[in-house]
Amino acid sequence: MRKLSFLLFSLVLLLFSCTTNMVIPYMQPAAVDMGGYKHLAVASVVPYNGLIAPSGYIAGADVHVAGLHIYSGYRASSSESIAAYATDELYSVLSDSGFFTLLSPERTDSIIKHGFLGSDISGEFRSLGYDAVLIPRISSMSVSETIYSVPDYDWWVDSEGVRHRIVEFDYYFRQIASIDYSITIIDTETGGIISQRTFSDTAKREDILDRRWSRLEDPSYLFRRMIRSFNDEIESLLVPTYNEYDVSLMPNKPKNESVESAYKAAGDGRILEARNAFLDAWESSQHLPSGYNAAILYACAGDYDSAIDLLSAIMNVYSDPDVRVLYRDLLSIRVRNQQAEGQITGESSVRESTSASGNAVYGIAMGGW
Repeated sequence: MRKLSFLLFSLVLLLFSCTTNMVIPYMQPAAVDMGGYKHLAVASVVPYNGLIAPSGYIAGADVHVAGLHIYSGYRASSSESIAAYATDELYSVLSDSGFFTLLSPERTDSIIKHGFLGSDISGEFRSLGYDAVLIPRISSMSVSETIYSVPDYDWWVDSEGVRHRIVEFDYYFRQIASIDYSITIIDTETGGIISQRTFSDTAKREDILDRRWSRLEDPSYLFRRMIRSFNDEIESLLVPTYNEYDVSLMPNKPKNESVESAYKAAGDGRILEARNAFLDAWESSQHLPSGYNAAILYACAGDYDSAIDLLSAIMNVYSDPDVRVLYRDLLSIRVRNQQAEGQITGESSVRESTSASGNAVYGIAMGGW
């Protein structure tokens, strides 16, 4: 049995050692086409202004904590600090992407504030060269806090050999926080909404409670953690992003001695050398693995058209599932890459905005109208 296990392990190791993994890079388009809105004004995050923390002591989950008088860790001022943190995170994500020319939250807030006093908000932004305004808002926050006990049993034996049970209690707290965080993007040319999305999350923490406390720990860090978790979603929503497609070279079966060195060249990153060797073998003998591998290496260099054309030629000769899958996936990759390039250059067609009148759309986005 041990010998059989060793042979199986050796076979698996041999198979993996003969596999050369390649990476095909491409650009993933943003979910919202911002190609025509790359001059973007970003407002500060509007804080949640509702009451989320209960007054008085936190209710205990059982009778053993009934005598503990501990206040909620959440403070009314936390909503402002959480909104400020969300503003910094949002601006950093958009700035680091390099995709937008941004107007700072301070200047954006000032223009919107003065606009509510009578001026045309969209007109003010247009005069500064900004195509769109992003209004972020924390539309909902909630905190649930509980304290509870867990019994800890111990035993002792008296002098007569009788066992006795001792019960002591450990005390714990639980905090559950939830948030709804929305962003609204407004076209300064039409005053209409380009896109409106909401991100939601819930986070929980449970830990040991020190009975000497009069107040639980501040759960604001839970909200900050959730806000950070939205960064990738926001970036993929608004910014074309780099992506990779992982694929393995087809093994040299049936074996062709002339391409042995091509596998090593591909593994060493000498893509052009390996591709030419594989291509020669395909054209001279229609060696399936060589044709397939040459197509992969075309795609690794960003030449999706040549890769797809080669795979199409292979499918005219062979009916191979790996070839069909790669052909289908590269068609999709080429489309996505073209869409992303259009967004980056600004040549893509932007989405039509919904109609809106005057400054009202800004007030609605901020939750005030």
